[in-house]
Amino acid sequence: MKSLKLLLLATIAVCFFTACDDTQNPIIEDSLTEINAKTSKQKEVPFKGKLFTGQADDAFSEICSATSPTDFWGLDHQVGYGNATHVGNFNIDLMFCFHVVLNEHGFPDFEGGFGEYSGDEPVSLEASNGDLLTLDNPDGGRLIPVQSEVYRFEFEDTWHIIGGTGRFENASGEFVWHGKVRIDDTGTDHSWEGTIILDKES
Repeated sequence: MKSLKLLLLATIAVCFFTACDDTQNPIIEDSLTEINAKTSKQKEVPFKGKLFTGQADDAFSEICSATSPTDFWGLDHQVGYGNATHVGNFNIDLMFCFHVVLNEHGFPDFEGGFGEYSGDEPVSLEASNGDLLTLDNPDGGRLIPVQSEVYRFEFEDTWHIIGGTGRFENASGEFVWHGKVRIDDTGTDHSWEGTIILDKES
């Protein structure tokens, strides 16, 4: 009798776990189907660009924060133009806080933080047909001095593609933004390289 009860309990347990598997599998399969469907509707393609920016007339006319006259964050304003894959020609407008730290001789104090900059507000590029592609860099970065006859500083940040309008509505991806600040203070040369994920209808 005892053996019969054990056999019955074992049978119930097997049925219970089998039932659980049967109820979970459709959910898992549905999730995989959704992921596969989303992936099949999108494509990952190279994203590259080249652009130039210079300081706007109102650059550093505002202070973001200040510790002293030789240690403060000023609001830099850069404007320019460029060309990027999937976008074409565009104009660009960048605003961010830049850390100015000067030593006792009035020169940049890199150890003290000179050249740091805050993350930009999301930036939208307008394609020739009016579609907007939105880019974001929430982390900021810093300038690095370089030995060059043409450039004084360089920087390299990772930017994210966070959507837009039209064919860029569901766009995503990321790219490296590399910039070189000219030694004659006429502006900055930039290059982008990464990937963008677009709807296949785009």
